[in-house]
Amino acid sequence: MRKPTYYLWRNDFSTQEDYEAAKEYFTGIGFRVVSYFDGRNKNGIHDGLKAIIKNHLKEVGE
Repeated sequence: MRKPTYYLWRNDFSTQEDYEAAKEYFTGIGFRVVSYFDGRNKNGIHDGLKAIIKNHLKEVGE
């Protein structure tokens, strides 16, 4: 059975300790945690992923 994914933005946390605690919490309750260290966290994660895929397709010539 696959684990659901939870996305964390590093810049949502004021300290590294707060970030690590949140990451451990979500991992402990069964999530696979993906962390983002760059970008604007106010934008939806799905919009960001779609933009990455779209840019990649342009690079490989669709």
